[in-house]
Amino acid sequence: MDKDIGTTYATATQRGLLEARRRRPRARDWVAGAFAGAFTVLLFGHGLVPEANGMALVIESFLPWLGVFMAGLLMVALLSKAWFGAIPVAAALIAWCVVFLPVLVAGVGPASAVDTTEQEAASGWTIATQNLRAGNPDAGAAVQELIESGADVVVLQELTGPTLERISPLLDGTYGHRQTAGTVGVWSRYPLSQGEPLALGLGWSRAMSVQLESPDGPVQLYAVHLPSVRPGDVSSRNNGIKKLTRIVETDTSPRMLVVGDFNTANTDRAFAPLLAVLDDARAGFGFTWPARLPATRPDHILFRGFTMTGASVISSPGTDHLATMARLQPGTTRPTYPATNSTS
Repeated sequence: MDKDIGTTYATATQRGLLEARRRRPRARDWVAGAFAGAFTVLLFGHGLVPEANGMALVIESFLPWLGVFMAGLLMVALLSKAWFGAIPVAAALIAWCVVFLPVLVAGVGPASAVDTTEQEAASGWTIATQNLRAGNPDAGAAVQELIESGADVVVLQELTGPTLERISPLLDGTYGHRQTAGTVGVWSRYPLSQGEPLALGLGWSRAMSVQLESPDGPVQLYAVHLPSVRPGDVSSRNNGIKKLTRIVETDTSPRMLVVGDFNTANTDRAFAPLLAVLDDARAGFGFTWPARLPATRPDHILFRGFTMTGASVISSPGTDHLATMARLQPGTTRPTYPATNSTS
């Protein structure tokens, strides 16, 4: 009779231990969980990241992209059967949705293609802003895109002397009014007055204030180009934002626009004081930089005393920024701040 030498039979206890082992978290689960925890901490605690060496600048400028990493990590966890690790990753992704999904779903259609009633069409008007890029050889084509967009008011940054000479005939032929100061300028179908430069921290003028006589009444318009940022060097921009915030807080104009290149993303901690007193006109994330593969939004149309009925971005030749555009109509006015309550 032959002997069965190589066969063993597990007892019920042994089978239970094997099953328990299979159900225990493995190394891949712990790794996925650790990454999920780190992403969640960055999502809600990015304000605690030190500004040294530009860490905070990079993280806060590109914070919405955490969702891509979270989704990718969840896919990897599921494909590798890291079931325990997939749970905290899914929770982190849900947290991201709680923070950013309202931004995506609250956006409206393009400013140039929004359905409006006759009354809204009569009162609404559009404003666009574009960083032309200094030395842009296609500056004429870039402003032509803005003209064809139907914008009623155009705010431009990085206007050098030669660029201004090239684009002025195009813009002046469409817009009857303009004001310039240093490297920023405003062209408008509506009257402009009281234009004067603003000092926001650089040796030359990159900002100005101007009174806009819109169809809805007077609007205080600030055209700005805040100081640039580099990893480890954000102090000039932050000081510029503080000065601009003080100006806005002490301005009691019922309708206001602060428009231009802020070199600041919506998720940047330095931008919070301005967003506390003004609304940002955008549809979805509305990324504008870099133009070829937009990943963050340093260009903004901030407002009070209006309702936004449309927003979009526009691609222009030769620039490293997309233009941003918004359609506005009269709306609820936010509380203003008397000069005696200005912050230091």
